Amino acid sequence: MNILNFFRRLKFSSEPPHQPQEISKSLRVKYLRQIITKDSRNSRTIMFNAENELKNARLEYFLIGEDAANFADVTANFFEPEFIYACTLENLKPASLYKFRVIADNCATDWQNLRTAGNGEFEMLIFSDSQCLDYAVWKNTADIAAKNFPDAELFLVNGDLVDTGQDFNQWRDWYNAAAELLRERILAPVIGNHECYDTNWLPCAPTAYLNNFKLPSNGIKDFGGYFYAFDYGAANFFVLNTQFMELEKIKSSLPGIQEYWFKRAVANSNRPWRIVFMHKAIYNRQLTDFVDEAKDYFMRLFDELEIDLVFTGHLHTYRNRGRINKTFYILCGRAGDQNYTGEPNFYIDLKIRAGDLTLTCQSVDGKILDKFTLKK
Repeated sequence: MNILNFFRRLKFSSEPPHQPQEISKSLRVKYLRQIITKDSRNSRTIMFNAENELKNARLEYFLIGEDAANFADVTANFFEPEFIYACTLENLKPASLYKFRVIADNCATDWQNLRTAGNGEFEMLIFSDSQCLDYAVWKNTADIAAKNFPDAELFLVNGDLVDTGQDFNQWRDWYNAAAELLRERILAPVIGNHECYDTNWLPCAPTAYLNNFKLPSNGIKDFGGYFYAFDYGAANFFVLNTQFMELEKIKSSLPGIQEYWFKRAVANSNRPWRIVFMHKAIYNRQLTDFVDEAKDYFMRLFDELEIDLVFTGHLHTYRNRGRINKTFYILCGRAGDQNYTGEPNFYIDLKIRAGDLTLTCQSVDGKILDKFTLKK
């Protein structure tokens, strides 16, 4: 039984054990979200937006079953046209249920659930290319996945979350469409090429992406958020950056620095599965030619570092590539409305245990396109 199923069998009050201060008004914030941290057993990053600066803002949280309420400061960053707030909670208890809310000037949001990870089995949802002209399409994909797989503890979008990376309206529409997915689930984003375009469709630094998501530190100066790693359950995850072309004039040292970091991160990994997410694919749709630098750079690294499974996106279709050399490759589907193949939208449910993992690729019309189990 995964941790989400366990908690749903229990009955909890929606109120804290005591009120440290009386709240007179309801506080409305935008896009309240839980962001992946290096180790979700004992930490969690909470982020939200606000149109105006909030005075005396902080986070209140408590562990179900304990009397003490805890408070944490939030940091504010103005990124035109809104304030973006972030707070990382540390020293949490693994496999436990917390509740939290945002407080500012005697106002508070509703209580939200926060579930820390355990060491065992878990389930996650994987999307790719949610970019849209009409984000109702992304909302439909996200809502169907959330309904069909309610026990997923986190979800990942494998690049091209939005169509134009520096367009505020695109991010607003993306968040609103993903509201059901964001409710109580952890988000792990992956940078894509569209995150590196400005409103004139010219290559640029992924400023909006980096401001929207406070991601686990990679320890590399000037490359924070460009690539990162996190652990969850029985897996080590590595989120890589494939935007060498778009970032060539901005971050020309990206390939070498990322390789150095990646080798060190894998050397320090200690869980049964090693899984990579990156946006651009290694092959074209027909499996007849390599894409960009995949053969000489990524595939060499994956074989050398004994990566079990690699998820890619970018081509807006699903392909089970199977095992190439030592590594298993999956080309993720399309979650938005940029349809190049005539196929329906689809998403992936991934269940991971120490000894095996099961992948199910399902279209929004309910058809199972692929299902298989890998043994460790």
